[in-house]
Amino acid sequence: MRTSEVFILGMITGAVGILLWGRQIQSSARGKTWAVRSKAAEGIRAVDTQTGKVLDRGGSSLRRAEEFLQDTKEHVSDALRAAEEAIRPAPATGTA
Repeated sequence: MRTSEVFILGMITGAVGILLWGRQIQSSARGKTWAVRSKAAEGIRAVDTQTGKVLDRGGSSLRRAEEFLQDTKEHVSDALRAAEEAIRPAPATGTA
């Protein structure tokens, strides 16, 4: 037999097999993949939960960091104003 004839014979045999046992093959495949799909869904749910927790903590940390930076900015500004006043020469008086 030539390759093309073997190919056509294989197609016909596959089609007959699907017609006769297609539903059984399909239900068997569903049953075997159910557990895998279920575990994958649980894994995705766990990743979603953990991601939410991490992002919540991250938001809290960012708020604390922002407050810290604001406080630091105020302290630095106060220190710079005090230094400026300390080094500024006294105003000249009208007597010469």
